[in-house]
Amino acid sequence: MEKLSVVILNYNRPYNLKNYIIPYLEKNKLVDEIIISHGKEKTAFDNDKGKIKNLQHWGEMNKEYGLTLRFLSALESKNEHILIMDDDIIPTHETIRFLKDKIEEEENIHGIYGRDINQKGEYIKSNVFGSVPMVLTRCLITTKSMCHYFISRFRSYEDEIISKSKPYWNGEDIVFNLLAIKKYNKLPKAYNLSHSNFLGDYLSFNGVSFDTNHDSYRKKLSQNIINKLNIMDKIKKETLIETTRNEFLFFLINSDLIYILIALALIIVLYNQRNEIKKLNYLYK
Repeated sequence: MEKLSVVILNYNRPYNLKNYIIPYLEKNKLVDEIIISHGKEKTAFDNDKGKIKNLQHWGEMNKEYGLTLRFLSALESKNEHILIMDDDIIPTHETIRFLKDKIEEEENIHGIYGRDINQKGEYIKSNVFGSVPMVLTRCLITTKSMCHYFISRFRSYEDEIISKSKPYWNGEDIVFNLLAIKKYNKLPKAYNLSHSNFLGDYLSFNGVSFDTNHDSYRKKLSQNIINKLNIMDKIKKETLIETTRNEFLFFLINSDLIYILIALALIIVLYNQRNEIKKLNYLYK
């Protein structure tokens, strides 16, 4: 079986990569290459050994490509199948295997976090599963050829709102997915698969997802690109959502927080039972 390359951007969370994500991925027999794109010199680390391949993308490279560096980095891979993921998520080995099997069955985009659009073509921030307009680069599998397809075309879609976005090329996942629909003539696929989120990164409230302008920006961007590619009718016709999950709850059940809440609930139940027993003992004295 062909092996798999993993591409991850490193910017603000090198601790996650060095201590959790890389050691976990190194144990996966399907993964024989882990490409780390370092977008900030201050947080970069050097461990070019075994499966690791470090790319120095800070400075001018980061200014020129921004978040599209993930797709540019994929062109450096030795494998055709590419798992793209963020630095605050760990898909289980079973999930990686599932995604690898899916892309071998069907060359397309397959991932965990699906997104829908409304009747105007605007991005909807809710987790959807099935044949969907978009799958977030938070964790998806794609091909090297699809990444090349994107890199050869993305500049022609760089309008004013993208050129002024923070971080630069925010919404690269939207454009990537919509271009994939054009290339493959079918919609990406999203699946409800096991993974683990890093709770602390969300509680810090430093990510772009907490920017009040983030949602409106993505709505406008998706609408613009869909119109430019003339794929609105296709998306409306072929979107088939099997299930939907609330964004917070989906994150919750795939993080350590759920175990903390369960433990707290058990403590409360035991505490209440203890008080009830005390009351009964008192009444029957």
